[in-house]
Amino acid sequence: MSHRKLVVALLAALVVTPAMALDAEQAQKATETRQSVLTVVGWSIGPLGAMARGLVPYDADLVARNAQRIAWMSSMIPDAFRADTREHAVETEALPVIWENYARFEELAANAQASAERLAEVAASGDEAAGKQAIGALIDDCRACHNDFRLKD
Repeated sequence: MSHRKLVVALLAALVVTPAMALDAEQAQKATETRQSVLTVVGWSIGPLGAMARGLVPYDADLVARNAQRIAWMSSMIPDAFRADTREHAVETEALPVIWENYARFEELAANAQASAERLAEVAASGDEAAGKQAIGALIDDCRACHNDFRLKD
């Protein structure tokens, strides 16, 4: 089975059976899946942050493409975290409070998704200043979730 099919199958299982008890292997796979989703988000947002800070030239096409990717991947975040892995020894930066306040976690993920969708629209207009402002809003939404639900570096 390809990696992509495995990820899709795992996410489908997590959505269908959110209350299922996980064994150690399932908890590890759930952790790897959510880390993969967030790796793609981070890979996509990195160049946007560099553009917002003026470290690289602004590229509206790249902003739009990455914003669309982030929006799509952000929609997967709540499902990727649905499986509660607190009872397992998995290596993660996810804080246990995610599953104690899952509704807030979902809300913050939805905020990031909406910001990414807005950014894609703004980027299509070609307005660099508005694009950089929308990048900042997206980063703020990502940071809000990290502040509450991610282990501090």
